[in-house]
Amino acid sequence: MVATVFVVFTGFAFVLPFLPLYVRQLGVRDEGAVALWAGVLISVAPLIAGLMAPLWGRLADRFGQKHMAIRALVAYVVLLTLSALVTSVTQLLALRIGIGLFGGLGPLGLAMATSLAPRDQTGRAVGMIQAAQILSAAVGPLVGGLLADLVGIRMTFLATASLCAAALALVIRHYQDPPQKEGRESTADGQGFGEIMRVPRVAPLLVVLFLVNFVGRSFTPILPLHLQGLGVPPGRLALSTGVLISVYSVAAAVSAATLGKASRTYSPRALLALSLLGGALTVAPMARVTSLSALLALALLLGLVSGGALTLCYTIGGLLVPLERRTTAFGFFAGAALFGGAVSPPVAGLIAPWDLRGIYYIDAFLFAALVVSLLPALLRRGPSEVAEARVGTDS
Repeated sequence: MVATVFVVFTGFAFVLPFLPLYVRQLGVRDEGAVALWAGVLISVAPLIAGLMAPLWGRLADRFGQKHMAIRALVAYVVLLTLSALVTSVTQLLALRIGIGLFGGLGPLGLAMATSLAPRDQTGRAVGMIQAAQILSAAVGPLVGGLLADLVGIRMTFLATASLCAAALALVIRHYQDPPQKEGRESTADGQGFGEIMRVPRVAPLLVVLFLVNFVGRSFTPILPLHLQGLGVPPGRLALSTGVLISVYSVAAAVSAATLGKASRTYSPRALLALSLLGGALTVAPMARVTSLSALLALALLLGLVSGGALTLCYTIGGLLVPLERRTTAFGFFAGAALFGGAVSPPVAGLIAPWDLRGIYYIDAFLFAALVVSLLPALLRRGPSEVAEARVGTDS
């Protein structure tokens, strides 16, 4: 599943950064219209996927995760192949909507990787999946840019479809659903939002997931303008932005894998509080830097200290819910995170005219507020998630 997630998300990273260029090829000439269409095309799939994730998770709990993963990958292969053949931007929009409606491999990958892992290895499994997904954001744009220059954007869509076909073969050949417990189907059939929300501590976890991914996705719209303000020449803006994102992504992947593994020994909630505190102390100075090298150093540090926060949130969620509800629950968890990531770029864009770097202060405040909200649970006496996980494993 780690290989499958890495292959699929690397393939998507081949094409997403270059959608503005594809929009122009499809006949849109006005620069403002190109930017608007590109923004809609990029955001529409994750927004719809966030809405659909609980439904696909519920069906996966009822009929099997492998069947839902095969459905998603087949949809990716077909829709990405058709994306290489479109003749108008509206056709491309329809296909992007289809990817949001019929995809959803992200939460499925998390649930599939954790369902076969021992309960006390939940954090390690989540960390590996998250690391694969984050690393794809560092590798994909570079390889995709080379492909787009060499063979064109249309052929790059076909390359992405081929990678999804390879991932489909991986799942069909190597993944097996865990043995179904007696009565599991009827239990899953009755699940819904209210059922998941009645699990203790799930509701606040959804808020934390929303805010953590809000912060993680908030920098993208302002980075080129920020770098321009630091004196980066126009001809180097794209490269410098890509390097900055890659540095952060690699550091975040290391953080996700490390913190996921550490959650087997230490309380995930304590690790999350430390991660968020480190994020607050790191992101605030980013608003005051005066050079690209300083911003790069802070981006590296931010990735290392807070890049695994989302992994810890998913780990906590995986330990909160029983196995027979896990895929449904991960659908809601992923939906909350996707909404946070979809909302933050427009918010950053709205703040930019008043204060270009104001989003950094908002992010630091959100991190600090989350740390404060976690303190009562950390100070309260009771078993940690680690102890609960081991009890679940022993039983």
